[in-house]
Amino acid sequence: MDFTKITVSEIMSRGVITVGMEASFEEILRQLTENKVHAVVVTAPGGEFMGVISHSDIIEALAKKGAEIFNLVAEDLMCPKPYTIEGTATLKEAAAKMVNYGVHRLLVLSSHGGKLVPVGVLSAIDLVRAESQ
Repeated sequence: MDFTKITVSEIMSRGVITVGMEASFEEILRQLTENKVHAVVVTAPGGEFMGVISHSDIIEALAKKGAEIFNLVAEDLMCPKPYTIEGTATLKEAAAKMVNYGVHRLLVLSSHGGKLVPVGVLSAIDLVRAESQ
């Protein structure tokens, strides 16, 4: 398989679980648990990408804030600059980003009406599956 010719959008997992900027800590936990995901994407009204909240972000906030975490909302907990990629990038570019950043997952964004919106997730497992096909 030629990773220089296949795009991220061809193999990414489509769709993401989102919460609004004002989502409560309880709502965030509910979305993570019910959807069996490791992260939720935070969006502004209209769907524009604002950040991501992962299990790691929650653990870090709990260590820093203690019980105060129960009063926080998504905007307080999110990582505003997670590692992202556009769906038009090649798998080679995606693999290089993952290696350079030391991550195994990239959020896939697409431009719609001048706004960046989340459209999927590309994981290292997706790359392995693509290579084995």
